Amino acid sequence: MHAQVSRTAFLSTLGQVQGVIEAKRTLPVLSHLLLEARGETLSLSGTDLDVSIQTSLAGDIKVEGAVAVSGKKLYEIVRELPEAPVDLRTGDGNHVEILCAKSSFRLKGIGAEEFPALSKIPEGLGTTLGADTLRGMIAKTLFAVSSDQTRPTLTGALLQVTEGHLWMVATDGHRLSLVKTSIESTTKGDGPEVIIPRKALTELGKMLKDESGDVRLVPLDHQMAFLLSNSRLITRLIEGQFPNYQQVLPSPKGPGAVIRREDLSGALRRTSTVAGDRATPTVLELKPGRLQLSCTNADVGDAREELVMEYRGPETTVGFNARYLLDFLGVVEDSEIVMHIHDPLSPALFEPQKGEGFSCVIMPMRI
Repeated sequence: MHAQVSRTAFLSTLGQVQGVIEAKRTLPVLSHLLLEARGETLSLSGTDLDVSIQTSLAGDIKVEGAVAVSGKKLYEIVRELPEAPVDLRTGDGNHVEILCAKSSFRLKGIGAEEFPALSKIPEGLGTTLGADTLRGMIAKTLFAVSSDQTRPTLTGALLQVTEGHLWMVATDGHRLSLVKTSIESTTKGDGPEVIIPRKALTELGKMLKDESGDVRLVPLDHQMAFLLSNSRLITRLIEGQFPNYQQVLPSPKGPGAVIRREDLSGALRRTSTVAGDRATPTVLELKPGRLQLSCTNADVGDAREELVMEYRGPETTVGFNARYLLDFLGVVEDSEIVMHIHDPLSPALFEPQKGEGFSCVIMPMRI
């Protein structure tokens, strides 16, 4: 193999696959990247056997070939190289030479045949949506994914395709986040209903940051593939039944409280400073035309703040984990939100004022 690539483009491409490389694995090959020079592109592949990423960049391919090399070391080397073309060459014993300006390196490699085979993806199937839309859906659900490994079905987000719509839902048992968007599908009727692991969602979100085109979602056997313009991510799915989230969605009936997102976010950050490390609730007192927030910590003190809001319902007092509210507010794009709070013990519904197909349900805390 002999390929010459841009240092900047190579570094950016290497960065996309670093998240799935595991340095400490029983299988040494899983700490490696597969480099494949074919035609006019250099492809890079990395996997931990659960999540696989393959991406490519344009290059001057002088000799086609493939080799696996330490992903971490290759990234560290290229990061420190000057801005000049990078030459990659394979030598005897699968060694890889890296040449750039006056710098040269020689890394031990592994034969490409030892690298785990990536799943084949059929052409023309799947669901298509914009990269910006998918990136937003991930951001609006990832914060609610559980980290409790004793409940594996909650450690990912449900991705559900119905005719004309794509749903993404996540819950950790204390809150639930749901987002829906319109899609184009190549199949009639309902599509797959799968649970995507947190790691795959995190890495996919990173890959989508610089993506502006469409993404194709293709269901495979116990896997899901996400195809971007120059890269793809394939993830193993979480097996099991996701909770019936429709049963816990509270009704938006009744008077909703409309408040500026920035006002509420700022007041929550300020009043929760006295909470410390304890699970201290922030108390919301809803009254016609105003909202009073307070937080009390017996070891520190207390904080209070009052905000103006649009509300004509009955007076209600309820406590919430401020972090849960701030996580929701941090991904809302609208300038105002609507709060549907019925009583101190029932789940509360929070939505952007203009909808956005986005809802968040948060369980209250006892006060």
